[in-house]
Amino acid sequence: MPSISVMELMESKLLPNIISVNRLERLTKAELAFLAAIPNNPEYYNPLEHFDATKKRQERMLEQMVANGALEQAEYERLIKSTIKLDLSTPVDLYPDYVTYVHQELKNLVASSEGLDKSLKSTDVAIRKNAEAELDKKVKKLLNSGVTIHTALDTKLQTQSKTAAQSKIGVNDIEGALVVIQHHTHELVSLIGGKDYKKNSFNRAYQSYRQPGSVIKPHLDYAPYLEETDTGINQLVSGASYCSNSYCPKNYSGDSYGMVTLRTALAHPITHPP
Repeated sequence: MPSISVMELMESKLLPNIISVNRLERLTKAELAFLAAIPNNPEYYNPLEHFDATKKRQERMLEQMVANGALEQAEYERLIKSTIKLDLSTPVDLYPDYVTYVHQELKNLVASSEGLDKSLKSTDVAIRKNAEAELDKKVKKLLNSGVTIHTALDTKLQTQSKTAAQSKIGVNDIEGALVVIQHHTHELVSLIGGKDYKKNSFNRAYQSYRQPGSVIKPHLDYAPYLEETDTGINQLVSGASYCSNSYCPKNYSGDSYGMVTLRTALAHPITHPP
């Protein structure tokens, strides 16, 4: 019987929900043979979906051991009759907001690489549904192959972000989202889809298309201005009303302000001339 380590089996992404063991010696010989049947074709011999096929391969492997003199016939009979029970458990997803986004990104990448983008956007419902089914099939096959997805998730920061969102938003009907990008690496390190987000529910961090309002000011206005002019954040700017041609932006409060510092203008929804 070929040897295989528990680590190799765990990396196949099939075993975390199959048999709960911490040590290889806790497995019976029948269980070891059953697990050894999987790596030959992890998708086909996935016992969660093709238990009978996996069991048949286990018995065939044991039969070959008898033929090669590595196993007694009596023990072979005993092993193939041994009950194989899958001890299933539900994994706990500690970061559902971030994981949901990563899964969506994976689907987008697979759709693009497999040329399904056009069909997924088709106005023909039948074509779109067939493309969605094909995409789900390909993504599932990829995940079952043992692929490892690397992310930039900062678990400590993700926990802090969730706590901050829940404490600041409060218990009323107001919702919110939070996205943190590490500026010097451009990596997405934290993402909160709602104050009490549940996996695969509506993720406000990337599915809610809303006018960004003052949130966009640091990116498109203040940061470029400070970088180009080397100006300090305490420089005074005008908060008075103004118009450019027919465009007349208004402050959220509707009020007109005098001279304010860049710090104050950034911290509050104050519009000022460019």
